[in-house]
Amino acid sequence: MSPAIAIHLKVITPHRILCEADAAEVSLPGLDGLIGILPGHRPMVIALGEGTLTYRADGEVEAHEVRGGYAEIRGDQVLVFTEI
Repeated sequence: MSPAIAIHLKVITPHRILCEADAAEVSLPGLDGLIGILPGHRPMVIALGEGTLTYRADGEVEAHEVRGGYAEIRGDQVLVFTEI
């Protein structure tokens, strides 16, 4: 089995889906600092703090400010529930 080359990121707020993209990497503001996620990352659930969620897709870096919430990380998926 070949390793994944992208992570499917979905960011959900109480009011709408903020973004959904296939990203090469994702950075999340955890309670203890930034957490970098690459394809194939080990599964985990993390609490989010305040800060900037960034991701790189199609050579462009996108950023969104978040305020708390949590993220579920699976090898090829990152699902984020947060306030903006």
